[in-house]
Amino acid sequence: MLKVTILGCGSSGGCPLLKHGWGVCDSTNLKNARLRSSIIIESEKTKLLVDMSPDLRQQLLNFGSYEIDGVFITHEHYDHINGINELRPAYFGIDKSLQIYARADVIQNIKRMFYYLFEDSHRDIYKPYISANIVENRFTIGDLSISCIEQNHGYSKTTGIRIGNFAYTTDVVEFSDESFEKLRKLDTWIVGCLSRDIKPTHANLDTVIKWVNELKPRQTFLTHMSIDMDYDSLIRDLPPNIRPACDGLQIFTK
Repeated sequence: MLKVTILGCGSSGGCPLLKHGWGVCDSTNLKNARLRSSIIIESEKTKLLVDMSPDLRQQLLNFGSYEIDGVFITHEHYDHINGINELRPAYFGIDKSLQIYARADVIQNIKRMFYYLFEDSHRDIYKPYISANIVENRFTIGDLSISCIEQNHGYSKTTGIRIGNFAYTTDVVEFSDESFEKLRKLDTWIVGCLSRDIKPTHANLDTVIKWVNELKPRQTFLTHMSIDMDYDSLIRDLPPNIRPACDGLQIFTK
């Protein structure tokens, strides 16, 4: 059994969005208040953080714990990595590194952007505390065996993950046939769904419904939602096996 906590389910600007506010979302419904997308996956022995959003400090104070066994990074866009400094206070004065896991190109870009956080830095003022682990098709963290799912993000590539009968696939507009096959026989699927409208880099609601109808997971939760995705409207319009996520939601899955 896994417990998955939604730390944030908002798109790159969150909800409300600067200048544009709440969009069509009802500001009186707290389930529409969305920090940037990130989750924690917990087994009996292991706690895995997926992505480090710019809101990570507040997310961990609100819903989670900083005592994690590793971080998987889906891709290097700012809304998924710019919280990378937020765990640094937890590593003051201890002889331990935070282990991050990602594709080789993602690790390379993160090291370029945040060079001072890694063990190959020799800066005395800003003690490095991160160790990078390159992953390809499959890797293990504690008692979690994790399969990687390659995803088309429009102008770039992202990586989803599957653990047992659970999958997390955000920031995706299209799957290859091979990647789509990896999503069959799921109990729980958390999938990025930016908008009701067609977008070049993210799946829209009609596309996600089509995927769900073919794959038939027991339950599906939408994440990475924009200000075009009002919670109550989605609840009204969607079948009971598809639900919008909300910040702080805890999901139990096989």
